[in-house]
Amino acid sequence: MKRKIVLLGGGSFYHEQVIGELATTPELAGCSAVLYDVDPKRMGIVRRAGQRIIQAVGAKLKLSATTDLPRALDGADFAIGSIGVHGPGQRWHLADVEAVARLGIIQTTGDSVGPSGISQGLRIIPLYVEIARQMRRYCPHAFLLNHSNPMGPICRAVIKDTGIQAIGYCHNVAHETTWFAKVLGLPAQELEVSAAGPNHILWLLDVRHRGRSVYPELKRRILAAPPERTRTFAREVLGLLGLYPIAGDRHIVEFFPHARIPTKPEELLYGMQWRADMIREGALARELSKEPSALEQRAQGKLPPAIPSAASPENMGAQIRSLALGVETLHYVNTPNRGAVAGVPDWAVMELKAAISSRGATPLFVGELPLQAARWTLAQIYAQELLVDAAIEGSREKALQALACDPMVLSFREPEAILDALIEAQGDRLARFRRR
Repeated sequence: MKRKIVLLGGGSFYHEQVIGELATTPELAGCSAVLYDVDPKRMGIVRRAGQRIIQAVGAKLKLSATTDLPRALDGADFAIGSIGVHGPGQRWHLADVEAVARLGIIQTTGDSVGPSGISQGLRIIPLYVEIARQMRRYCPHAFLLNHSNPMGPICRAVIKDTGIQAIGYCHNVAHETTWFAKVLGLPAQELEVSAAGPNHILWLLDVRHRGRSVYPELKRRILAAPPERTRTFAREVLGLLGLYPIAGDRHIVEFFPHARIPTKPEELLYGMQWRADMIREGALARELSKEPSALEQRAQGKLPPAIPSAASPENMGAQIRSLALGVETLHYVNTPNRGAVAGVPDWAVMELKAAISSRGATPLFVGELPLQAARWTLAQIYAQELLVDAAIEGSREKALQALACDPMVLSFREPEAILDALIEAQGDRLARFRRR
């Protein structure tokens, strides 16, 4: 099969895994993969590591790299995006988190929601939209498979502005299904999970085993056991709302006003950690280590190539096989609702189980969300739409409105101070949103 696959953000270490999955998918023999990045040094490391995988498995996959976007996109069939705007050593992300901490807002993740998530959206959405506009020119029928955050707003912006088919991939449902199986003492592959909602705040609607709902038993066991460290807040939500939220505490807490209870890092509840401390600990570990990263060592031939021993939850090889050959598979993805969830706009990007085929992602019917899930879901969808419009238009007014509708913003006196603090922290990267 001859297909062209572009790996956007080719210097992202995630793409080593993607190359491994492409190389070990037999149906993709004859395809070409093109790394694209503005940083040729990082991209070169990924290319060398990827080439070693291809050679080790004897794959008929041609791998190249370029810093020329039109050249990368020309005639492409698929573009896999793993672009970040966290900056070198995540210092731009750190700048956001520290800036809003001075206003009493302590973020635990800050990549999807809250002031830091909005800042990231305002910075990364225009990058993806510009790439999608170039796709419309050079490969109008290509699929964009997105791995960047904020997941839903990026996919929505690309679809709304350009019409390019964008599908978002996240591993949370797969990871939580493994945990559900552990709690129930059942094989994960025998569980059928039904969930829906915006990325990083999905609602578990049902779990079935051999046709029988085991959700009541799952709820009973979760609530009867001591809370797990990364699921303490999720357990609290389950106990009150009767539904389990999927994504892990550090993500989901930011979608609720609970995230504003602490005003200092040391006051964080549920055993969570301030995002700035997580970033600094990672930077310190890198600084203290005198050895090259594992990826760099694989690129240099000092470690064996990273040949996948099992498919990742996203499994880009299988996804492209389904999209290219029409071999239908079911997968949780971020895609327009298209009537799958009643009462939610068709255009809203939701994380849903979908049939992946040559037609793209076709979400399976869900029906109505329980009222308590619908209340939080709809609020987030419309807040995200304001973020999308603000980012595309460069509108300060809509950026302020997006902040005013964000669950971590508690007063209409806050948005302007927050936005100005983010602009000061980011400088030219948010210059479009300065006061005129």
